Amino acid sequence: MIKNSFHLTLPFPSATVGPDMRAAIGGNPKIPEVEAPKETQHFRQPAVDRAMNLFELLASSRGGLTLSELSRKLNLPKSTTHYLIYTLETRGYLQRTAEGRHELGLRFAKLAAASTAEQDFGRLAKPYLRQIAVKLNLTAALTALRGAEAVVIAIAAAAQSGGGGAWVGRHIDLHCTAQGKALIAFLSDDELGEIFGGREFAPFTSKTILSLSALKVHLAEVRACGFSVNDEEYFQGVRAAAAPIRDPLGVVVAAVSVRGSSKHIPSSRLPELGQEMVCASRDLAMELARH
Repeated sequence: MIKNSFHLTLPFPSATVGPDMRAAIGGNPKIPEVEAPKETQHFRQPAVDRAMNLFELLASSRGGLTLSELSRKLNLPKSTTHYLIYTLETRGYLQRTAEGRHELGLRFAKLAAASTAEQDFGRLAKPYLRQIAVKLNLTAALTALRGAEAVVIAIAAAAQSGGGGAWVGRHIDLHCTAQGKALIAFLSDDELGEIFGGREFAPFTSKTILSLSALKVHLAEVRACGFSVNDEEYFQGVRAAAAPIRDPLGVVVAAVSVRGSSKHIPSSRLPELGQEMVCASRDLAMELARH
């Protein structure tokens, strides 16, 4: 079984085949049977992704966000954002303030069960992340593994880094991000198979790794140098570097990373930032061991 750093439920879609239809005049032709999706296939529903992104965005906001702010940050049309908000408000998962801003509702609070260990480590790491952000003028983040994705648990933004698009609670892919690759680099082949078996690798840019075999070769390089990079593999014009953080038993429990625009992080700077992240990961591991 995969040991998540600090839980995982994966739903499968179901399909049914309709009954035979009788022709109006003679005969009894059958509609060709539709093959049900195999259990090894995985599908991501865009509507669910949008709702999850909205939840994560509101969870990281103070005082809620307006319709226009949500539409802009989620990169969705206002009409789509409005229907999404309306649906979730009628179910009690969102609520509207007197000022017309939207925030998480009471029903969501009852369901939310954030990991105390993640929260504690995030608070512990925040001063270190701020130091990194100031020193390198890049956005610094702490990320943990959750099932087949990584989740941001702490962040310190740098105003001039140009590497926005991350917030606490944001879920990100593993195969194309520096944080994700740092988190899975030391997993066994069986554990990688549990995560990626039967899953398609989403092609975000022309540089995205698109197969498990290619990813394994890349992860061997990560293990050799001690850090991972994202060279415009997730977003065009954004680069990042990360290193794994180990607990006192040597288990990778999180990753520390910096990200920014390609203007602030030319490809020639990635090795230097990788070494910076290795040093930061050691400091954070020592801090973790003291608590």
